[in-house]
Amino acid sequence: MKTLQVNAGNEAGGGRTLIINLLQALNEQGVDSQLLVFERGPVSDLAQKHQIPTTIMNQNGRWDLSVAKRLKKFIQDNNIDVVNTHGPRANFIMSLIHRQVSAKWVVTVHSNPHIDFAPNLVGKLLKALNVHSLKRPDLLMLVTPQFQPILEDLGIAPAKMKSIFNAIYFNDSPPETTRQKVYTIVNIASLIPVKNQQALLRALARVPFDYHLQIVGDGPLRAQLEKLADQLQIANKVEFSGFQDNTSAYYTHADVFVLPSISEGFPMVLLESANHALPMIVADTGSDAQVVHSDTGWVVEPDNLSQLQSAIEAAYQLWQQDQLRSLGQKFFFYCKKNFSSARLAKTVINIYQNLIR
Repeated sequence: MKTLQVNAGNEAGGGRTLIINLLQALNEQGVDSQLLVFERGPVSDLAQKHQIPTTIMNQNGRWDLSVAKRLKKFIQDNNIDVVNTHGPRANFIMSLIHRQVSAKWVVTVHSNPHIDFAPNLVGKLLKALNVHSLKRPDLLMLVTPQFQPILEDLGIAPAKMKSIFNAIYFNDSPPETTRQKVYTIVNIASLIPVKNQQALLRALARVPFDYHLQIVGDGPLRAQLEKLADQLQIANKVEFSGFQDNTSAYYTHADVFVLPSISEGFPMVLLESANHALPMIVADTGSDAQVVHSDTGWVVEPDNLSQLQSAIEAAYQLWQQDQLRSLGQKFFFYCKKNFSSARLAKTVINIYQNLIR
């Protein structure tokens, strides 16, 4: 079986990690798998580091549709059995040619299609094209089952959907963690409305103790969030670190990860935090509550400042007693058992094989 993972190439978040980890795991399971991107960028850079066979199509902008013809030829020339697209652009390009190739087409749905684009005219057009594309493949793989009713409302049959899960390569054993001298919170995410960092800032402005917040990521809301931190008089406790390709040190030098998003799929930071034995406070959206439990962290209602504040304060109390780290250890073992890349690869291989029979 020969498989091809296709992405635009500009994905810098958790989706990139899932694609590369899946390719590695598929190849380790003996499946001939390679990557194709439309432009050089974060995805191809990470693939190169892991020595994954990669083709860069050099698409001349989002609307250069000539890439569709080249993708068709690549699939045919390489006798690809399954094409797995990731992201709206890859979905749309594949929708133009999928009836002209013999390969089966699978789409991995990483996020809620209703919130993938800005609420302006261009965003509405892109959303319509993506929804149109999502109705065309042989199968959709959902990173959280919570996407299924959303997609059913768009007219997609339940039989065309399978739920999978995100996965990473876990360490052999949990790392030795260190209690920070100042209670340290980390948030690693794009600075966009759905990630809801403003709620984190507002909740922290209410707590009666000292802390250090590290916000790692960039996006259109950075200036607005920096201004909010200043208005709340907590700017001296908040550090904006911008986008970082390697975030390992930020997990290592934190006591708890807080993810207050109002919508998620299965964010990769859940597993990255677990791999660093770092407990989490998450909002109950996407698969967050399926991964974080009462003995590994806290789950709060989305955009509920009181609950978010209470969880931050509860974590602080455990930090004071140096009991917070034990939650991180349990988090590591739970996620290592249930969300390994090898387990994901076996699930995906089974899905692919059933399609091509």
